[in-house]
Amino acid sequence: MAYIDAENTLMNGVTVAAAMTGVAVDLGSKGPFVSPLYVDVKLTQKLTSGRMNSFTLQSASDADFTSPQDEVTITVPSAAPQTSKPCTLAQFHAPIKPGNRYIRLKGAGTSPVGGKITATMQNGIGVEL
Repeated sequence: MAYIDAENTLMNGVTVAAAMTGVAVDLGSKGPFVSPLYVDVKLTQKLTSGRMNSFTLQSASDADFTSPQDEVTITVPSAAPQTSKPCTLAQFHAPIKPGNRYIRLKGAGTSPVGGKITATMQNGIGVEL
């Protein structure tokens, strides 16, 4: 199991909703990472009904997200057992627009009830091809 720094947490035990937005994370004054960020989205408490449909990673040049840019949108596979047990909803690499210092994660669902989401990010994770 990976140990994740709290500053790399996009959502931490957030109650699901049809439209949800995580906290803004500051990537620092040097701007985005050279390699794409690896984002891991988990349903840590199963849903009693409904489903989460997608997650969008956004970036912006300011913490208020006055002009957010969608970096990537991931559709949750229909096979994810969201009402049966906790599960992984999405794992993806996401490049960030140069010059954008802040990121956040947004989720969209169809009448989700009873679950919780935790989403983290890492830089430079190795993936076997």
